[in-house]
Amino acid sequence: MEPIVTLVVVSYDCKQWFARFFESIKAQTIFDRCEVLMVDNSSKDGSAEICEQEMKSWKNGRFLPTGGNLGFGGGCNFGARQAKGKYLYFLNPDSWLERDCLEALLRHAEASSAKVFTAAELGYGEESFVPGSQGWGAPGFDIFGCTTRPSPGENLDEFFAIGSFFFIQRELFQKIDGFDREFFVYGEEMDLSWRIRIAGESIELVRAARVHHAAATSTDKTGRTSEFRRFYANRNQILIIAKNSQGPLLLLTISHVALIAVEAVAGALLARNFSFIRISLFKPLADCWRLRHHVLEQRRMIRSYRQRSDWWITRRYFRFTFGHWGDIKRFLKLKIVIDKSKLPADATQPSAGN
Repeated sequence: MEPIVTLVVVSYDCKQWFARFFESIKAQTIFDRCEVLMVDNSSKDGSAEICEQEMKSWKNGRFLPTGGNLGFGGGCNFGARQAKGKYLYFLNPDSWLERDCLEALLRHAEASSAKVFTAAELGYGEESFVPGSQGWGAPGFDIFGCTTRPSPGENLDEFFAIGSFFFIQRELFQKIDGFDREFFVYGEEMDLSWRIRIAGESIELVRAARVHHAAATSTDKTGRTSEFRRFYANRNQILIIAKNSQGPLLLLTISHVALIAVEAVAGALLARNFSFIRISLFKPLADCWRLRHHVLEQRRMIRSYRQRSDWWITRRYFRFTFGHWGDIKRFLKLKIVIDKSKLPADATQPSAGN
């Protein structure tokens, strides 16, 4: 009997999270209707060996080493190509699922006309929801193309899945070509959300399904950032706009470049580190130019299944607000610390949940 749900779990140096994660998966009420694919991105902490041994003891589990570090999106694509389930559920090991999480997702999906869903995401050790936090999605985007935070009590029946895990029909995932292989880390879920909307589909939040994720409460409160984060976050946001905009929304590229230029100069001044301008502005722009042929290829592919125009997207999701205002206020109050980290040529994927 073929599984109805395939869990694609992307792991990189995550062994400290495995015990509770594996326990929560085996406790699922529909565990016997699932397959579990543990995708390892060449871990260096012994995670791969632990995963391989664990999967040997599961009748419905498989260990899939990628042979390199493909990032989160690339790891998801690698696992999805070998999946058999009607639905795919993408996860990191720094999470655990409440016992009926998969059953609630499946029950809702089978009764809905939608094809994409996310569970309600809580902090790793939390029991209550925090509207407006990571994992609850974003209701729209601002004039810079940045996602906006939901306000308390705002209806999130229509949203972009940000910082959360996708439960998606495998057929649709294949149709829209999965996660972008070039993103590596940061922004891949926003990019996929855009393409889901463009394809005429919707994303539904299943509040009865609850997943606890370490990253849901990991937002830094100190003003600390890293070269790695700023490079990929800034580059990928430009790529999202350039790939998915049909016409008018391409103007967001200009406003977003202006925003990251201001942020780069301000960050360099506050941190007294002027190399930050090169890392957070010039290198992302240079890499976008390097990827110009990939962007054009993606635009052609998206045109083949586009059902919704820029005007439709704008009417539904444009917000007259500034999505990064909270970050700006935090950085103005605190001393900015910029961590040195490996960049594109020799980058390695951060630990799960980043």
